[in-house]
Amino acid sequence: MTDQELHTVVSGILRSRVPDAGFQGVEVRSGLDSGGEPVIHVVAHYRRRPNVKPDPLLAVGPVLQSELFARGEDRFILLKNEVDEEQDVGEDID
Repeated sequence: MTDQELHTVVSGILRSRVPDAGFQGVEVRSGLDSGGEPVIHVVAHYRRRPNVKPDPLLAVGPVLQSELFARGEDRFILLKNEVDEEQDVGEDID
């Protein structure tokens, strides 16, 4: 799959799987892991982390991998979830 095709598919999966997180968008790019193997880097952006267990943001990774595999994509997904309310907005003190 191209990065644009991946972006469309990944966005749909993340938006539908974690509706309470306030999905804001995703960055998707093909790349290599530290061993030189092809991977897909995914950075998902959310407003908040849902207050339920198990954490749905952690649980979505294997679902994403499985759904892409079912569509013929065999590269490993490296998923990073960024949650607005968890971002450090404090000043750096030198």
